[in-house]
Amino acid sequence: MLELRRYWYPVAAMADVRDEPVPVTLLGERIVLFRHEKGVSALRDLCIHRGAPLSLGRVEGDRLVCAYHGWQYDTSGQCTKIPSLAAGRPIPSKARARSYLAEVHYGLVWVCLDDEPALGVPPYPSYADESVTTVLYKPFCWQANAARVCENVLDFTHLPWVHDGMLGSRDHPVYPDVKAEMLPDGLYYALPDERNNSVRHYRVHGPFSVSLDVRANGPDGHNYSMLFTCAPVSTRETTQWFFTSRDWDLHRPDHEWEAFDAIVMEQDRRIVENQRPEELPLDLAEELHLGGSDAGTLAYRRYLRSLGVDWSQ
Repeated sequence: MLELRRYWYPVAAMADVRDEPVPVTLLGERIVLFRHEKGVSALRDLCIHRGAPLSLGRVEGDRLVCAYHGWQYDTSGQCTKIPSLAAGRPIPSKARARSYLAEVHYGLVWVCLDDEPALGVPPYPSYADESVTTVLYKPFCWQANAARVCENVLDFTHLPWVHDGMLGSRDHPVYPDVKAEMLPDGLYYALPDERNNSVRHYRVHGPFSVSLDVRANGPDGHNYSMLFTCAPVSTRETTQWFFTSRDWDLHRPDHEWEAFDAIVMEQDRRIVENQRPEELPLDLAEELHLGGSDAGTLAYRRYLRSLGVDWSQ
């Protein structure tokens, strides 16, 4: 998964990174987040001295203090104090924790494990749009491959079967063919939806983020947007963050929307966690595909291959 280290992933809500260090795992790497006056830092969750997790320590100002021997690390991971070191002796130059890029967007902490990100954080303009109401749900943690999770979002033909009566109907299982447009940072396709007189715009940003904009054909319809963005804990475990934005019922309680989407997400989880093989097959000959209706998901697999994604790394 070496190539995947070059992208930004959301790992925590900034509101949850407060006075104590927060441990997270991304692509198998254990990371500790800690908040300070300048923002938030992400370090490898390992003290270079004796291997204790830094997340067991405490935050003092802009320093992270190891719980084992009190070594202190600054926001860049450099060790600035060793309590047991005799006066006059310098701190070893190797006394530092590996640091990672960390930024805050849409209320989430995003981390990139590479010093040179391949892309920026996925755009979600609805977040700053005051004419809509935006809800960020609590993260969904699935025992599933991140690409499987994203492909499920892109696969509209499952809606009548997995979400019958909610997002589709088994009496109307046929959808129009789509044509995917490959882009430098992902792909795009549009799906006309006669069921509610709208057009669904699917957009992939980087390997594991999908935005969906539903636009009504007329001034009296409902418009909404969603952003699904995944943090791969490992090849078979994913934390999915999910935003929704709508331009109607602006003052309706958020918990009513969350209750509906919680049912939808649970219906999906039951399927996706049980797909085999666990990792999304990037060899197109491994599974049977249909032309037209599978064009979007096929394009997604080709896009991942173009990035050099290899689950065996």
